Amino acid sequence: MVDYIALGKRIRDARKALNLTQEEASERCDITSSYYGNLERGDKKMSVETLVKLSEGLGVSVDSLLYGDDSREKKLLADVMAKVKKEADMGQFEKYLMIMEAVSKIADRL
Repeated sequence: MVDYIALGKRIRDARKALNLTQEEASERCDITSSYYGNLERGDKKMSVETLVKLSEGLGVSVDSLLYGDDSREKKLLADVMAKVKKEADMGQFEKYLMIMEAVSKIADRL
């Protein structure tokens, strides 16, 4: 389920990082300024197409809009796993996955 209030806050943060007004951001995203304002407040839902327009217009990934800053950590983890997969044979890669799964279960208990 999408938390539209949190999504709106991330949209606002991305706009402010670019020092844009809502009107300027709405123009870059090719949506009306009133609809843009509703999105920042979390008052309206949006289509996937609108989410992509926001991502492109604000120069941020869809992931970062949907999930926040932890998407950077997810990318780092994906990069590490891609490197391991590239450099290790399949047996070693499967062991890395098993270790990560075990560590995840331990972390959930903490």
